[in-house]
Amino acid sequence: MNRERSRTWLVLVLAAVAVVLLLLHEGGQLQPVENVLNTVLGPIERAASGVFGGIGNLFGAVRDLSELRTRNAELEAQNQDLLTQIAQLKGLEGENTALRQLLNFTQENPKYKYQAAAVIGRDPSPYLRYITINAGSREGLLPGMPVVTAGSTLIGRVADVSFRSAKVQLLNDLSSAVNVRLQTSNVTGLALGQQDGSLLAQYLPLDVEIVENDIALTSGLGGNLPRNLVVGQVAGVEKHDFDVSQSATLRPAADYDRLDVVLIITNFEAIEPADDATPTPEVTPTLPPTPNP
Repeated sequence: MNRERSRTWLVLVLAAVAVVLLLLHEGGQLQPVENVLNTVLGPIERAASGVFGGIGNLFGAVRDLSELRTRNAELEAQNQDLLTQIAQLKGLEGENTALRQLLNFTQENPKYKYQAAAVIGRDPSPYLRYITINAGSREGLLPGMPVVTAGSTLIGRVADVSFRSAKVQLLNDLSSAVNVRLQTSNVTGLALGQQDGSLLAQYLPLDVEIVENDIALTSGLGGNLPRNLVVGQVAGVEKHDFDVSQSATLRPAADYDRLDVVLIITNFEAIEPADDATPTPEVTPTLPPTPNP
């Protein structure tokens, strides 16, 4: 009870003091005191305001930094997406260019039938030069079929075939051999794969001048490849007086490391070598009759 009376009196006293101070302020009688308080408390108030303002600015800077990091992460993600799209578009552009060139080849050579295939693998061995394509016996591929790329360029022949894929032996494989004809000099030879990835055209006539950059084409000799497919270009000539023939180093016409799409000629019929030997017919010997006892 006493506590409630004390609180009531305290409220009344504070109210009365507030009214008196208000009246004195309105009458201007507190102006000297207010001036003194402003002089004393002004720097403290400004300092406190600066401190709290700095704290506010610090929190604002932290918030801005967080928003900046978030925005930067979003922009980085968008940049990666754009780079991915650009790479995809460049890949599609290159693939479309290759496909257009292959289409031109098919239009220029309408007598052949083709199967398009993508390169899906490369032989890692430095001694074997093969690529794997995503077409096989399901698409009618058979060993020995010629494989070409843009510019009527021969790159090799189908070697092994499975149901959904096939291995192609490239021309620069060490066990590859192709009959070629040099376009300018019109001489023929045999192009063999070399260890350094080039081709070596051997057995060229010694009395013919071989010019650099001459084009080597398939000659059609042997009947196992179409004629006039581009094989490579002459990069150098090896000629010795004591030899009965000369050789020419060829640069392959195709970059085998960058093949993406190829065409397989599926209806070329290789000519089998004639066999002049006449087979001897199998004769079943006749036994003489057994005499009766």
